[in-house]
Amino acid sequence: MKRVIRNIAVVIAFILPLSALADPIVVVIDQGENNGTGPADGTLGGYEMTLFDQPAAPTSGCAGTGHTEFGVTSTLSPIDGQVDFVGQDGTTPLCMSVSNNPDWWQWDHGNVFTTTVNWVELIMPANTRAFSLYVGAVSGRGWIEGENANGDTTMMRFGGDSGVDFGWNNTPGFGVYSADSCSSISRIVIEPWEWGTGHFAINQDPCTSSVSVPEPSPIALLALGLLGIAFARHGQMTKRHTA
Repeated sequence: MKRVIRNIAVVIAFILPLSALADPIVVVIDQGENNGTGPADGTLGGYEMTLFDQPAAPTSGCAGTGHTEFGVTSTLSPIDGQVDFVGQDGTTPLCMSVSNNPDWWQWDHGNVFTTTVNWVELIMPANTRAFSLYVGAVSGRGWIEGENANGDTTMMRFGGDSGVDFGWNNTPGFGVYSADSCSSISRIVIEPWEWGTGHFAINQDPCTSSVSVPEPSPIALLALGLLGIAFARHGQMTKRHTA
């Protein structure tokens, strides 16, 4: 009996850390209004979202990037800070053109950020709990990944055999949010070939608790129940032997 109890305890010790780390970042298809033709929904993952102002067409080149074409390397958050555009190395500013409804973008999303680079990282401002955006790509194949401040990542593929249709005639919305209200989104990576994105929305709520207590998974609860049953049976057997 002691061996059974010990084995169950080992299982619990293994499962509980896994349950605490389960799905810290969530990536979803967030079609928004009118099946992807309008702004993102007002909430994402339970977070209230605030839309960005439509970006204005830049009047000068991207300073310090070596690019002479008109563009921007960041856009201001409507709440605090800014979203920075960087390249695949995660640090070099990326010059993004601002185009009004490019001809390969079917739906009207106003002015959108576009590029021919096939790897773009969006560096989030402080306390980003959720972020939504629309993405359009010529190739219709790629992936989107969210990462939090702890380095936890979640990826969603689109196009090809992923089951997520994507292309010039389908520019869906994506949402990335934290399953832990005290964990922030640090960056979002998008990797299709030739892409544009519009209608940013963000949540930057402050952390309301100094300690986040994750909900235990069903497996962990089952293991705790088995441990309780084992202790109860062990107590009954001990009473019988001492009676």
